[in-house]
Amino acid sequence: MNIHLLRIEKELNGMQVILHPVLLTINGRHYLIDCGYEETYDELVQQLQQLGLAVSDLYALLISHDDIDHLGAVALLKAQHPRLLVYCSDVEEASVSGAIKSERLEQAERSLAVLPPEHLPWARQFIQKLQQIKRIQPDGTFTDGEWIEGELQVIATPGHTKGHVSFYIPAQQTVIACDAVVVENDALNIANPQFTLDLPKAVQSVAFIKSLKPETLICYHGGLLAEDLEKKLEVLVEQYK
Repeated sequence: MNIHLLRIEKELNGMQVILHPVLLTINGRHYLIDCGYEETYDELVQQLQQLGLAVSDLYALLISHDDIDHLGAVALLKAQHPRLLVYCSDVEEASVSGAIKSERLEQAERSLAVLPPEHLPWARQFIQKLQQIKRIQPDGTFTDGEWIEGELQVIATPGHTKGHVSFYIPAQQTVIACDAVVVENDALNIANPQFTLDLPKAVQSVAFIKSLKPETLICYHGGLLAEDLEKKLEVLVEQYK
């Protein structure tokens, strides 16, 4: 298996956004884990081109969870490459397809009742962006513990959202954590703890990742971390006890 850590960088709404989708090549098939915003689609295409690939070369898109920065570009990818297979957690299939509201949209709508007035314009704009996500019906789902191509294991890491998954590569002792954790200043943290839907479960997910004893951790926000990883995971778990 070959692992390519992509880097998408763009200014959105006055903020610099850096995302790290992951491209895996397994048995000659190219799997993309998460795909960024609709607004960062061109940057994603450019990252693939730097690897000598086009969108049409992708075999499947694996969606870690239902958040706009992880699946915002899914409809564009599917329009460009109709044969692209799209998979997500069975727990979040209904929201990924648009059959029900996403947890994040419900959370944002609830926040309108408690936010101070100066934050309401931002919240309403965020809600509008969530409502405008172009959704598709996934081609299939994966469950906790499922193996992909016999080399990549799906691991449930709920908390950030109820159906959040990460991916484990035992042969390389690597965990692709997606939003289960983030890298901040060479340390680890829970992704947006103030917006994490179930913080105790999120901390349990970090503890589970630690139990796998990975030598490399890849985070959607912050990229790759390998140095003193076991200690940094331990510190993070203790921080939220």
